[in-house]
Amino acid sequence: MKLDSKGSLALAGGLTVMSLLAAACGSSSSSSSTATTAGSGGASTTTGAKVDVVAQANAEIAKYTAIPTFTAPGPAIDTSKLKGKTILVVDHDTVANALVEITKGIQSAGQLLGITVDTFNGQSTVSTIEQGIQQGINQKVGAIVLVGVATSLVPSSVSAANAAKIPVIGVITGQPDTSAPGQGFGQGLFGASGPSYVDLGKLVADTAIVNSNGTAVNSAVITFDNPIGPAVIKGIKTVFSSCSNCKILTTQDIEPQYWPTKTAGAVSSMIQSNPNLNYILPVADTIGIFATAGVSQAGASGKVSVISDDGSSAGTLGLVQKGPIFLADPGYSAPWAGWEAMDQALRAMSGMQPGNPFVPIRYVNKSNLAGLDLKDLTNVFGNAYVAGYKKLWGLGS
Repeated sequence: MKLDSKGSLALAGGLTVMSLLAAACGSSSSSSSTATTAGSGGASTTTGAKVDVVAQANAEIAKYTAIPTFTAPGPAIDTSKLKGKTILVVDHDTVANALVEITKGIQSAGQLLGITVDTFNGQSTVSTIEQGIQQGINQKVGAIVLVGVATSLVPSSVSAANAAKIPVIGVITGQPDTSAPGQGFGQGLFGASGPSYVDLGKLVADTAIVNSNGTAVNSAVITFDNPIGPAVIKGIKTVFSSCSNCKILTTQDIEPQYWPTKTAGAVSSMIQSNPNLNYILPVADTIGIFATAGVSQAGASGKVSVISDDGSSAGTLGLVQKGPIFLADPGYSAPWAGWEAMDQALRAMSGMQPGNPFVPIRYVNKSNLAGLDLKDLTNVFGNAYVAGYKKLWGLGS
């Protein structure tokens, strides 16, 4: 894995996103239509088993269309003794919008609690990430939160933090699993915070099935070297295993530092090389921004659609809201994941057991984004977590 990016990649979260949003959305007025829950329209007829597959996909989507409610991840915490503490957030990079918004969520929770939140940008480089973790150890922080950093990249640094008795929390670096080390995020972690990427992958596949209304789904997956990729792909394959004409034709790995420069070209090549291709399925929605531009550049709007997951920013959701290429972006509230990470850090610093790591998810497509102001993503995912965590932390409702 090549991890040599520098700070210029932050542009992907801002100006680059907005310019590609305009380019990708303005080139075509036609698209594949979605059916029932996933949108409107679709192919005209289906029979027998095809109907069952579509009905099942629609039923699964329907389970996740409501704005999420809050469920306490564990017992209440006396946070009064933790005021004045410092935690360090080490981000893998600032390319993925989800990472940026999660860190902002941790910071806002820290302000409320009287806890200082320092941040460190790992710049997609293992040695830099290790430097950040060592900085936290040297400063003797109360906890270290790794956002988007797979522990497999930095095992010795995590071990060093453990040796210094500094708890380490992982955020969106895999499939949460309370029976596995680090709640599924790796050995040496106290706890985790993140959505079920397997379920998000299932919703991506369900969307393709509903949109095609039982006709062939020929997809290409774009992934990267992070545990969330296999989890999303597992979900996609699980759904496709019950659909005889649903296939992944090709899979391509593109690392975050190359998303802005290589994704569009890769998508164009996929379309040219696979005449039957009709879906691009990026495992993270920031990739979907550039994939959408690639479909547009290839003149394939109306033939090839993009479906991804994360729901992480106004930029990605804006593409879904406007259409026609980016069909759906099932995801989760990134700030909510940040508050859940803070909750885990509070439990660690209080000598408690880790809480439930799962952050709830919502199915998001054009129909339930209609008319929403995406500058405030609480319009999409709600903010039930704010009152919920405040009460849990003894700060009132």
